[in-house]
Amino acid sequence: MMLLIEDNVMFSLPIVELAKAHGMTAEAVGSLDQARAKLAEASITHVLLNMHLATPEFLREMPSQTRVAAYGPHVEGARFLEFRKLGIRDVWPNSKLREKLPEWLSR
Repeated sequence: MMLLIEDNVMFSLPIVELAKAHGMTAEAVGSLDQARAKLAEASITHVLLNMHLATPEFLREMPSQTRVAAYGPHVEGARFLEFRKLGIRDVWPNSKLREKLPEWLSR
């Protein structure tokens, strides 16, 4: 199951539908507190998050077997680098999300 952490419903609905169209069960939550509660469930294999909502502390709490990706505005290159330094390999600009998500889900 993919957990999407996104506080904008207009943005989260199409992402959840795209994940489902590629065979992944998906659910969206709007806060880190809600995400922490969901991460306790063993069925979460993928976490996709809006990088504006994540904190370094939250990223360190991520179970090691969980695949994590983040997305955000392309103009925030420094933030992309920060996430990569924290071990998040897959960090995409918003404009590449629809292109990158299916491949990431299949890994």
